[in-house]
Amino acid sequence: MAERINSRDPASTVAEADLDAFFRHRDDVPTGRCAPLIRSLGRLRGSDDPVVTFAGLPRACVPEFADGCQVELSDGAEPSFRVTHPVSSADGPGRTADHPVGPDQMLVTPFRAVSRTGYPSYAGVVTHWWTGRAPAKSDAAIADLMIKHVIALVDHDRLMAAVARAENQAASLALEAISGRTINLAIGILMHQNGLHPEAAEDLLRQSAGTAGTGLAQLAASVVRSGALADSAALSPAGSPSFRFRRTGLNGSCFH
Repeated sequence: MAERINSRDPASTVAEADLDAFFRHRDDVPTGRCAPLIRSLGRLRGSDDPVVTFAGLPRACVPEFADGCQVELSDGAEPSFRVTHPVSSADGPGRTADHPVGPDQMLVTPFRAVSRTGYPSYAGVVTHWWTGRAPAKSDAAIADLMIKHVIALVDHDRLMAAVARAENQAASLALEAISGRTINLAIGILMHQNGLHPEAAEDLLRQSAGTAGTGLAQLAASVVRSGALADSAALSPAGSPSFRFRRTGLNGSCFH
């Protein structure tokens, strides 16, 4: 599932540089030995779905780091996610007939990722194993850094998605505010021109928009630009009554 990126790709080069600096923060990690692993991890695909990103971890660290890797992941929903490389028997990770692996040759690293961007939190376990040796303390440090790197990839994409949603919401609110002001201006124009109450002027604007087959905000903008509503007879479909306005004179007589 991991998307392979050519090592000459600028994005891959930046990822590798960031990973190299990330690993160098730990004195107990032999960075020189990690060069192939860093290149492999730099090709992992980032996603706001942890399943997508963690699915590429086993292939990224085998054989550069370990002889086998299994990722188990869950966000509390069923079923949980599991991926193994190379594929092992049903007995468990590393339990192959040709190369049996004992408990002392396995490294189990549990982790938890708490979401702060509206996404569900998740947790899991990453298991590495070696067929010819037992894991060292430096292996545990590297495994911990790899998991933190993958979690950081997920967090980055989740943050970018949250920022995009916030920007879209802000743009929608700004558009609604502008449209609202335009509609209010158009209602004011109709009130002044036709001697209507606010509710009647708004009804007229909405009915005119429906008759003309245009949006309310679009018709309101036209009213504001022109300073008047188009001829009501022209807006009315054939056979339907057009809008007529009644005004009351000072002596109580009515005229149209």
